[in-house]
Amino acid sequence: MIMIIIKSIPMNSEAFGGEGGQVVRKHSGFKPTAFTIVELLVVLGTLAVLLVVVLSALAGTQAQSKVTACATRYRQWAASANLYAGDHQGYLPLRPSANSGDNPAGGGAYADDVAPNLPTMLYPYGMDIPDWFCPMRPAELDSANQWAQANYGQILNINELRNYWSRSYANECVINDNYWVQRYNGSYGSSIYFPTDFSTVLQSRWPSWLKAGMPTCALYGWPQRLHDRAVPYVPFVSDLAASGNGGGLQSPVGGIGTTITNTSPNTAHFVNGTLIGVNLAFADGHVASHTPDQMRCVYGSNGGPPFWFY
Repeated sequence: MIMIIIKSIPMNSEAFGGEGGQVVRKHSGFKPTAFTIVELLVVLGTLAVLLVVVLSALAGTQAQSKVTACATRYRQWAASANLYAGDHQGYLPLRPSANSGDNPAGGGAYADDVAPNLPTMLYPYGMDIPDWFCPMRPAELDSANQWAQANYGQILNINELRNYWSRSYANECVINDNYWVQRYNGSYGSSIYFPTDFSTVLQSRWPSWLKAGMPTCALYGWPQRLHDRAVPYVPFVSDLAASGNGGGLQSPVGGIGTTITNTSPNTAHFVNGTLIGVNLAFADGHVASHTPDQMRCVYGSNGGPPFWFY
């Protein structure tokens, strides 16, 4: 026989921790507290780092889209130069062509100083107003719009664009890009070509910075005709990239010089103050990009500042 003995438990308040037999659950003594200053600073610091990463990625994406838009416009430059040469005995723009009424001689001693009739010369070959401005340098278009509002309301045709480029110097267009094809420096009453073709000069007479960089223009010369050997190697046009001269190019980071770190920050392609490179268009129709480690100093203005890069 199995006997089950049940021990009775007194039904009092102490057994259940409270009066009247009601259960009172005891807690471990934890009570919620607010963030400490240190914890708050850690959270804010983490959020700041994440924000910087996100904004940097966004800036990089936007910059890449603008660089792509710039390359698209340069394809139009290449196509226009090619078409122009086809109608002018193979001569590219900015170089007086034999037996031709088009004589774009002129411009100053800088790479962005070209003949004032260039816009109207290239307009029939597809070069319209937007093609003259780089999306990576919006300040140039802003300047044009401000000038236009004071004179026309807005730039409506290629002649008004030419007037904008020639607003400071009647005998030249001061434009946003470099034009590497040789031309007569006619504005100075000279019949010599500009810039100097160092490929025809003994290397012993080259400046030291040219020897150090060995840019393609030093090896092949500047393209003058559509089928010159320089055409696939030397750009017909590239983004304005120059050391500063204290004027139109403003003072660059690093000063005036032949190294790529001297590039003026309102030229070339910069993102958040960092040089990312330039685009180039070639008369054979292709477009390329040069990163800073690919860019070279290609000439100086009359032996002095600024120096120019592609």
